[in-house]
Amino acid sequence: MKKLAFLILLGGLSLAQPQAGTSPFVDVPPCHWARAAIEAIARPDPNARPQPSALLAENALRQVFEGLKCNDPLWSERFLQNPAPGFGRTGIALNSFELSGIQTRLTGNRATLRFSLLVVLDGSAVRRSGEAQLVFAEQGWRVVYTSLVNLNLPVFPP
Repeated sequence: MKKLAFLILLGGLSLAQPQAGTSPFVDVPPCHWARAAIEAIARPDPNARPQPSALLAENALRQVFEGLKCNDPLWSERFLQNPAPGFGRTGIALNSFELSGIQTRLTGNRATLRFSLLVVLDGSAVRRSGEAQLVFAEQGWRVVYTSLVNLNLPVFPP
């Protein structure tokens, strides 16, 4: 009986293989341990549209750094507006990051986030504080790339 239940479960999982890019959960980084499971159970709603909120604005900024931490600059670009051509090609590894003290100000389809940042780049810790500008579009919040260039970090070339 246990073997039959296992085989049924295994068969169900094989039918639920994730399709690339089908997850509506755009805030789950590509190297997150639960990514495959989330994509396997996700059912995108074609009529759903994100609404501007402080939480989603903060998440967009966080996802830029998550993509760099996962060594997946294409993930980060999903949350950036007008990244520089050299973005993601610096060869500098972002080992970890911590965003703190985030203060968010929303004005219509624009947001300003003030924050403190601790990043570990190629094994060296670097602290910065900054202000990111975001724009809300049909796809959700996008971080204005030039506002990140002001952090003077090598992962954001001008």
